[in-house]
Amino acid sequence: MTLARRIAELFVAPAGDPRLQPADRSRSRVAAREAADRVDTTRSGITGPPPAVALLAPPADAPALAVALGLALARARRVPAGIVCVWSPERTRSGRRAPPMPAAGRVAAALRARGHDATATGRLAVVRLSACGEEAASQALRVGAAAGAAPTVLAIGGPRTAAFDALLAMQDLVVVAVAPEADASLARLASAGLERALTWALPPADPGRALAAAGLVLLPSARRALAAPVAAVS
Repeated sequence: MTLARRIAELFVAPAGDPRLQPADRSRSRVAAREAADRVDTTRSGITGPPPAVALLAPPADAPALAVALGLALARARRVPAGIVCVWSPERTRSGRRAPPMPAAGRVAAALRARGHDATATGRLAVVRLSACGEEAASQALRVGAAAGAAPTVLAIGGPRTAAFDALLAMQDLVVVAVAPEADASLARLASAGLERALTWALPPADPGRALAAAGLVLLPSARRALAAPVAAVS
């Protein structure tokens, strides 16, 4: 297998079932949220539906980056809790967890009642998706339908499949996280065929990133690192 092929398979997997086609983003999200019970979250004064953002990142970085991004989105929307779904084909080690805020605890409990593997950390409810891609995509869709006022982040720490491509087409934004020294063609490959995609340089692993990854607080360095993807959906 060539080096280019190995790099490609970090982000893009074979299409799989050709019957799984991307759905219309706006229509599908509205229909899903109307069809499901909502998770009870306190609404802010901000109007409009909460953002749904996907993150494509290396498996080792995806969980922490997704939690940091979810915290930034909840802060921007001025809501007490956000939701993060994390998928990887292999079980990755969980990062540090912070004591949950009451709203995040309630959201996580409501998601567990719906059969999801949800825990709370800081201001976020974090859902571990099934290692099976198709099952994980179905779970993420149900979580998004029940999110209510909470912004959602879907972190994909593995190859894109047809099932995930359908979900990516429904997101308001897809963030492709790449190392600063990575070849530009890698980002183009990862975002191929996506309507709204943003390339994001992986932030350094400083104390600000560690605190954000626990769902606690965004230091100025973390806010600067997350400014571009947050502004894109604000």
